[in-house]
Amino acid sequence: MDFYTPPHSPISLIQWRDPRKNEYPETWDALVSFAEEVPLAHAEVRTAEDVKLALAKWFHNSPNNAQYSYIGAHGLVTPEGKCVGIGASLNTNEHAKWDEVWTWYTQGELLGGLWLGACGTRDAADALTGFLQTAERVVIPYIYGFRDPKNVSPSRELKPILLKLIELTRTNDVVWLDEELAMLRRAVPHTTVELYYPAFTTAGQRKYVNVDTIETEVGMPFRHLLENQALRAVRSTGQRGIRGR
Repeated sequence: MDFYTPPHSPISLIQWRDPRKNEYPETWDALVSFAEEVPLAHAEVRTAEDVKLALAKWFHNSPNNAQYSYIGAHGLVTPEGKCVGIGASLNTNEHAKWDEVWTWYTQGELLGGLWLGACGTRDAADALTGFLQTAERVVIPYIYGFRDPKNVSPSRELKPILLKLIELTRTNDVVWLDEELAMLRRAVPHTTVELYYPAFTTAGQRKYVNVDTIETEVGMPFRHLLENQALRAVRSTGQRGIRGR
């Protein structure tokens, strides 16, 4: 495992690929170069244990500042077309099912979103929804991704997204999550950024909901949902000035 984590890095960038296939060398070289320039915590990993250790180190070195986690990997797709996890390959220890992914994020406190560059974001949201029912806390506050990750390039999409995320980590202004999403979408106009947020639907199910359809599924606009949650947090803790994200 090749891992670099500067102190208090707000973003972790993990590229999980099979080195025997030399997959996406230009993408990885571009991401590593950019991560060292900024700098960001970044890792090139091969096994599920590597990912677990890389995230543990990031959480340890960035207390109260672990804001965005990006994992670039393959989706593990069954013959029926269902994505059951992520990884470098189907070889033993080189992939992880969704329960392992959830467990990785119990090692610390992720303050922002999980970015997945592997499978469709909807597959991840559907799979991770199951853990919302029994979890003591929501260890993945929300899930970001590209609607069509196969057509994402490092220069055209990934670099602008990372620059915008860095900008967001450096501001002290209040930025509601719907505003954050709008800024990210403006940064990459040639593709579609998707956001899934945990909420109770009108049917009483707690799930990661696509915010583009959240008014239909939850019964209120996304901003109203965020404002209601922020108000409840103020009443329960006495805090003020809670950020929407």
